Amino acid sequence: MTETNGIGDSGYDLEALSAYADRGRTPAIAAIDADPECLAVLDSIERLGTLTRELVADDAERMPPPDENWIRALLESITREVRAGRDIPFPESDDTARFVVTEGAVRQLLREAGDAVPGVLVGRVGLRVTAAPGAGDDGSGTTEATPALDRADVDVRISVAHGTPLAAAADAVRAAASAALLRSTPLEPGAIDVTIDDIHLPDIAADPAAEEERA
Repeated sequence: MTETNGIGDSGYDLEALSAYADRGRTPAIAAIDADPECLAVLDSIERLGTLTRELVADDAERMPPPDENWIRALLESITREVRAGRDIPFPESDDTARFVVTEGAVRQLLREAGDAVPGVLVGRVGLRVTAAPGAGDDGSGTTEATPALDRADVDVRISVAHGTPLAAAADAVRAAASAALLRSTPLEPGAIDVTIDDIHLPDIAADPAAEEERA
């Protein structure tokens, strides 16, 4: 299968990946399962699907179905973000071994960290990496033994469930993003800007009090 707008090197586009996710990734398609960009998109599709099912399951009068255009725009944003971009080397790299993480992988890591915050759905992740000063005593306090890390400035746009304290949600996303960078990348967290640009309604179908109120 050949697609000019395929994701990664798989040859499969967003519609094909959405259908594959809907089938539970069966039957297995090796070209998708072996492609890191496809796997990142699939993970995001499945996380988004969980929220979508919660919204649709609730009373239509209290919980209108999610806007298909909004979902489509979000998936297209995810597809752009997972593109590999440049390699970011780990300080442990040397002449015999080079360890790197791609910009796309870092953006996906940040998206997963934000999505893990209760009541939050990440809409877009922006990443700007600034190279660290060169090794040696250049006034920065770094040496060859302790090289400075590249700096990551992050711009995250999120949707927050109605009723969730907005400032607390933004702070939690900021903390989660910083922790993810320190834990899993060779990047020093810089400015982490969190913008709340949408509010979504949470799933209340499992709340007995809400069910009684609607009855």
